[in-house]
Amino acid sequence: MKSIYFLLAFNVCCLFCPWALFAQTPTAFSLKQAQDYAFEHNYDLKNSAYDVEIASKMVKQNTAIGLPQINGGIDYMENVARATQILPKEFNFQHPGEPLAVQFGSRYNATASLKATQLVYSGQYLVGLQTAKAFLETARQKMVKDKMDVRDVVAEAYIGYLILEKSTIILDSTNTSITQMVKEAKETLKLGLIEDIDVDQLELNQSNLEAMLISTRSQTTIAYNYLKFVIGLKQNEEMTLSDNLGTLTNALGQDALMAQPFDYHHNIDYTLLKKQEYLVLMQYKLAKTAYHPNLAAFANFGENAQREAWNFFDTKQAWYTTMSWGLSLSVPIWSSGSRKYTVDQARLNLEKMKVTDEKTQTALNLQYETTKKDFYNYYLIFRNKEKGLETSTKIYQKTIIKYKHGTSSSTDLNQKYNQFLTSESEYTQAMYDLLKSRIKFAKLLEAVN
Repeated sequence: MKSIYFLLAFNVCCLFCPWALFAQTPTAFSLKQAQDYAFEHNYDLKNSAYDVEIASKMVKQNTAIGLPQINGGIDYMENVARATQILPKEFNFQHPGEPLAVQFGSRYNATASLKATQLVYSGQYLVGLQTAKAFLETARQKMVKDKMDVRDVVAEAYIGYLILEKSTIILDSTNTSITQMVKEAKETLKLGLIEDIDVDQLELNQSNLEAMLISTRSQTTIAYNYLKFVIGLKQNEEMTLSDNLGTLTNALGQDALMAQPFDYHHNIDYTLLKKQEYLVLMQYKLAKTAYHPNLAAFANFGENAQREAWNFFDTKQAWYTTMSWGLSLSVPIWSSGSRKYTVDQARLNLEKMKVTDEKTQTALNLQYETTKKDFYNYYLIFRNKEKGLETSTKIYQKTIIKYKHGTSSSTDLNQKYNQFLTSESEYTQAMYDLLKSRIKFAKLLEAVN
């Protein structure tokens, strides 16, 4: 009976709380899947998307400035003590020869008004609208670059974690072997076939290896959490990686990359620079519009009521209509050189951008040559270290066999052991350098519109 109740409760839980079963199931990510997930959940990319939306709203805001504007208002005033004015004594017919004190206006006044304005011509408005649109395009291009940066950061974090994971596996396997050797050496020492210094040396190697394992495991945990952070996973969510280092190294495509031509015009950094250069040009044009006149049209409509009694809602009482329209023309005449110096500054900033453009072209071409050579060199080094690790592993394994048979000394074993660890470290570092260099080189060659 209890089992039936348990099954009922379990099924209800599954029905209403499916997350209870699957919350702890790790999500498997290939490198491509991790990058795609980051495009949707990375914190910086979320803000970058907001920047594009803000720029879009800015274009609409600037567009609205040149469209009709209508404003309304209601003014109410009660003259508790009306102002007194003194008229000349010639107007005092009741008391000739004395000044006449009079009060004008009514006690209660109310005015309702509407004002419509329409910008007819403004050079600043037209150039400002173009600048806002250019800013939107820059924000969009910046988001493209941000996505490329996040994609590469995810790749480096993904590879870094796999490297540490592989190092941990190698060290753990070596530690298992060393532990077994220490156990066997102690048994051999009891038989008097080896000296205690041989056991001490093996135990020292074991201790050093365990320290390396602790450090590497700690770094692996840090790398795991960092990868989760950059792709946007929450700390309580788990993941596994479906790609391995073999898959990534086999997909290097080094020959195709080395043969691919480079055109700095389509490089993301150069395209962003051209967007920035256009914005500076717009600032120059905007500065020159200070010499242009501004023309606007306006129309006013109002209703005014003046009362001695508070009866504004009495429909029998009169409201007096006012209506007018007109044009307003503003012509800049003299600014004592202020406008001129503003234009001069904008022109000089434009000249600076031309220098920056030439500098960037040269720098990108130099970066291409340097990155290409680095990638090729890292590839050769990786292949060299790969062979070196295979050789040092064979030597170390053969030395272990010789040591067990008494044909090799503990000193020789220790030397080959250190040689093996050095080869393993150099191999994993060479692999990381190669994959990281590949990311940098591929990004430089990537063309954007």
